[in-house]
Amino acid sequence: MDSAASRILKARQYAMERDQRVRVHSFEVELHGENANHKVSYEDSTWHCDCEEFGLRGVCSHVMAMEEILGESVEPAQLVVPLVP
Repeated sequence: MDSAASRILKARQYAMERDQRVRVHSFEVELHGENANHKVSYEDSTWHCDCEEFGLRGVCSHVMAMEEILGESVEPAQLVVPLVP
């Protein structure tokens, strides 16, 4: 087998084993929502989205969509529960 074919096979193996092999450390994307576009970012296991819901709860549909896309290569967002006195 030539080296190009070998690299292709190895790449396919890595892709199939992505949950064990890939960890995302940071990224920034623009997600096209139903009402507006939103900037979603992830750095050092911390999520951020510029939407109102994320500001209130620490999680939103935009972040949840990216978690679904990226699978186990990222840490899940943590729901912020306000303390009630």
